[in-house]
Amino acid sequence: MTQWSNGYQQQPPPQYYAPPPPPPPRRNTVAVALIASLSLLVVLVVAIVVVIAVRRGDDEGSTATPASSATSQSGPVDTCLVGNWRQSQYAATMDFSSISDAKDKPLGTVRVTGSGRLWRITADGKATEDFTSTRYSGRTDDGRVVDMTFTGTNEWTLKTQGGQLLFVSTGSTVELTITVDGKQAERTKVEPHNNPQPYACLPNSWKTQSLTDTTASAQYDRV
Repeated sequence: MTQWSNGYQQQPPPQYYAPPPPPPPRRNTVAVALIASLSLLVVLVVAIVVVIAVRRGDDEGSTATPASSATSQSGPVDTCLVGNWRQSQYAATMDFSSISDAKDKPLGTVRVTGSGRLWRITADGKATEDFTSTRYSGRTDDGRVVDMTFTGTNEWTLKTQGGQLLFVSTGSTVELTITVDGKQAERTKVEPHNNPQPYACLPNSWKTQSLTDTTASAQYDRV
C-alpha cells in the first residue's frame, strides 16, 4: 500500500527552563512512484509495479518482458524508453488515514485509478515528468468521492540496469490537491522519491510495477 506520511521531526526543547517550541506546521507527502510516479505517481508516485500484461490495440497479444540491456541499451537508459509518453493507465491503493473531509472524518484506504502524466525521456538519461494533466480518482469505503489533481513537473536523471529504472531527482515543483465530494481536503507539495522501478517495454508503450506495493501499476503510451 502506498503510504501517506505526516509532519516534520520536532527538535528537542532547550535543556534549562525555556518553554518547548510550538509544534511545527503539518505537511503531508505522498510516496509516488507516482509512481513515477504515486507516481508514480506515485506516484504517483505513487510506487509503480513488474507487469506482464497484454496491451489493447496494436500491442494486443504481446507479452510485456523487460528488454535485454545487451540488445536495447547503448547509453544510460534503455532505448525503448526514449521519447515522449503519456500515462494511459494508473492504479494504486492509497492510505489516506491522515486526511479528513469537511466533517473531520478520515478517508482511510482508497483505491484510485486515472491517467495523464507525461514523460519526456532523452537518450542521455535526462527526463521531465509533467503532472499538469494528471487526475486520479476513487471512493472511500462509505462512498465519498476522492479526486487527486496535480500541478508542476519533476526533473530526473535516469539510468536503467537489470530491468529496473533508477531515478535521481534534479528538481521538483509538483503540488497535489485532494478533494472529497468536490471540497478541498488537502493541498501539499509532493516530494520526489528515488525508488527503483521494474519496467517492461512493448512496441509502443512501457509499463511499471512497484517493488513494495503490489496494487500499484502504470502504463505509458508513445505520443
